[in-house]
Amino acid sequence: MAALTVAWLVISAGAADAHVDLEPSKAKAGSTTTLVFSPLNEEKDAGTVKVEVLFPRQYPIASAVSPPTDGWTAEVTTRTVRKAATGPDGNKTRDVVDTVTWTGGPSAMSGSFDLPGLTVGTLPTNAKQLTFKVIQTYANGHVDRWYQKTVPGTPEPDAPASVLKLAKR
Repeated sequence: MAALTVAWLVISAGAADAHVDLEPSKAKAGSTTTLVFSPLNEEKDAGTVKVEVLFPRQYPIASAVSPPTDGWTAEVTTRTVRKAATGPDGNKTRDVVDTVTWTGGPSAMSGSFDLPGLTVGTLPTNAKQLTFKVIQTYANGHVDRWYQKTVPGTPEPDAPASVLKLAKR
């Protein structure tokens, strides 16, 4: 029985450690900030070749820019919303960020790695936090989906989404 308990704890700890880190973890509402997503590579025989970040639909963000870097290329896909969002330049737009997809790599086959920085703005002022769902694809075709919301006071889910907490201006 004790061996089963230890095995369960090891499996549970491994699942809770699996995620995509987001730095910074907190930013000022109404600002522009640079985000760095750091996926954990979980496949022993393949590196990551694609990472897709789905932006929160309830809280539109007008702009996302990632400079070209060696090894990774970012593509920003937009969607049209009814109520315009304010961009970093102060202008209003109805075309907001839907997804950002990085392709390249492959990453190292162990540990986590940093994707190129992503400058986003203007961050919404009517939210306490933003949840970014992430889809991670490996060179062997395996796909991890990090999409579950973390609920305060409960254990971390098996596939937690990345969260950016927003501080008031």
